[in-house]
Amino acid sequence: MDDVRELVAYLSKVERGYTKTLNRAFIQAGYDLSREQYELLQVLWSEDNVNQQTISNRLQKDKYNVTKLLNTLSKRGFVQRKMCKEDKRNNFVILTEKGVEVKKVLIGIEEQIHTDLTFTVSSQEIKSCVWVLKKLTDMIS
Repeated sequence: MDDVRELVAYLSKVERGYTKTLNRAFIQAGYDLSREQYELLQVLWSEDNVNQQTISNRLQKDKYNVTKLLNTLSKRGFVQRKMCKEDKRNNFVILTEKGVEVKKVLIGIEEQIHTDLTFTVSSQEIKSCVWVLKKLTDMIS
């Protein structure tokens, strides 16, 4: 029991630390973006022109929080909403030119952080950790 408690505590610390590191790196590079906003952009980079429900499902976040993220990204010029012609209640989210252009830079920042974080950790250790976390996730999902 104590081992699982310790594992969960470290997972929480790592997640918070990773978020702070990523947010700080984006700010230092001149991009006022949070990790959550970045993750939403990643959804659109993999499939642009999707509705808010799709984004909500992919991020595993409720529509309210996705709306807040979209509002911020829209104000900053990364995305825009497009109303569906068949169902005016359904909005599609599309990347703007700015949203497309930042992809390479932001992914590069994330990849550099991953390189820095795993400098002293072997790929086998990472794979073992992922295997354990996936197994635990499958059990509680």
